[in-house]
Amino acid sequence: MNNIKVFKVGGSVLAEPGDFLKIARLILKFKDTGVCLVTSAIKGRTDELINLFTKAIPEPDFYSFEKFVGMGEVQSAMIFESVFKYLGAEAKAIIPGMPEWPLHIRLKSKAQLSPQKINEKREFTLLPKGKRVVHRYLTPLLNKNTVLVIPGFIAQDEKDRTVTLGRGGSDISALLIAELLGAKELILVKDVGGILSVDPRFVSNTKMIKKLSWAELGALAASGAQVLNPISLKHRRNLPKLRVIANDGDNIENGGTEILFDKEININLSDKTYGVLTFIGEKIPETPGILSNVSNILMKKKITIHSITISDNLLAIYVEENRSEKAYELLSSLISRIKNLKALNLKKGIAKIVIRSLKFINEPGAIKKIVTPIAKEKINIWEILTVHTDIMVFVESQDRVRAYNFIKKLFRKE
Repeated sequence: MNNIKVFKVGGSVLAEPGDFLKIARLILKFKDTGVCLVTSAIKGRTDELINLFTKAIPEPDFYSFEKFVGMGEVQSAMIFESVFKYLGAEAKAIIPGMPEWPLHIRLKSKAQLSPQKINEKREFTLLPKGKRVVHRYLTPLLNKNTVLVIPGFIAQDEKDRTVTLGRGGSDISALLIAELLGAKELILVKDVGGILSVDPRFVSNTKMIKKLSWAELGALAASGAQVLNPISLKHRRNLPKLRVIANDGDNIENGGTEILFDKEININLSDKTYGVLTFIGEKIPETPGILSNVSNILMKKKITIHSITISDNLLAIYVEENRSEKAYELLSSLISRIKNLKALNLKKGIAKIVIRSLKFINEPGAIKKIVTPIAKEKINIWEILTVHTDIMVFVESQDRVRAYNFIKKLFRKE
């Protein structure tokens, strides 16, 4: 079956028993496609299981603990199977130990599961057995219009032991299963109608975002928005589309927020050359209004700031090189007006290369993978910055093409 949709239902929309029927009815509106549901535990259930087990056994066996705390998702899957059947649909809950179980991994370490509900990163390798299982068991079931119900958060290791993907792991499960099934779309079912422009807990005047790029989604998730576990996005390979919809069933075919994916990695060399204005001083982050002063002065002359770096003793502002001398002249007045600033320098001839990938989210050593090989090529890096999905490399202008081609070659090997 070519048109497969994977649904991910989180604990926030499974707050009470009646929610199972509500969600199942919503999902069955897509019954003309192949349907797979990845489910979380009922809200608060995983915390209850962790507390129960650790109070009973102060130093639990790793694998016994992992198997037990994943029971909440198994319970949800079994309830959903019965609910779908009650509604007249063919459905099958697939749980660890069954031949149809698709998620097989090898954990790189046995880290203790976090007692807090966080987005926890666990290093693992996806085993090839999953693809064979999908081909042999799951594809035939989908071809028979059977709704597949798979508990999230858990997997089986190379010895068929139940392990977890860490707290927040159900989103990782959903991405992995969508990739294994070759799904056309992953749909996250939330208690709001899509991704909102601001957090309604703090601001009441919100609006729904209709479309996002994958990079925008990655930046949102990594910066703390409660959309999905940002670590899950690192596992995206071929999935073309992700959508966030509400659990109320309104406009489910085209509603919500749509995210389209394209390349796994984008590498862009800016066609602009930059001048860098660097203030030297002390206690710069503790100086109120310094950024406001800089921005207001440059804005009046329509000089755009392309990047800012701030530390205890310096503030670097990147502007287009052809406006950099004017910017230097304008900003020099701040030396006498702001007591913590001591000097202002201008460096011209800087180029920028941006490497953008979901793989960079919460990825230790991402900068080292770039810096070390470039240093061996005798290319001097003026500055390197990382923000969520982006790594920005600033080099001398004469090295721009050589650095750009080398970075492209570097990531082509992966």
